[in-house]
Amino acid sequence: MRKSLATIGFNDSVISAAKAMKKSGVGSLLVTNKDNEIFGIVTTTDIVRKSVAAGSLEDRVEKICSNSLLSTSPEADISDAAALMGKSKVKRLVVKSSGKVVGMISQRDLVKISPSLYDLIAEKTHFG
Repeated sequence: MRKSLATIGFNDSVISAAKAMKKSGVGSLLVTNKDNEIFGIVTTTDIVRKSVAAGSLEDRVEKICSNSLLSTSPEADISDAAALMGKSKVKRLVVKSSGKVVGMISQRDLVKISPSLYDLIAEKTHFG
């Protein structure tokens, strides 16, 4: 689990999000509302498919982000996390403890830890 979380405000521009991802070396940012609470995620895929391809580079992050965050707990087994990602067809899970986001885990993180988990993810998402 990565504990250092890159975030962006919901009212920031898509271009700002892309620059923040490049600067942080990440493929996603957690999106915060006006109260600085995490409510969504924006990914490079969101930027490409929902903004660049649509010719809408002036969009705000709120317009293209996903505001349904799939989560797991810090105590969860990594194979359960992999199965949840595969079943839900997502590449990232937020990690919550006592209702607060404390980290994030990606498919890439799981595969680094245990390459055999790729088979579990692929089986559920039909990547393989």
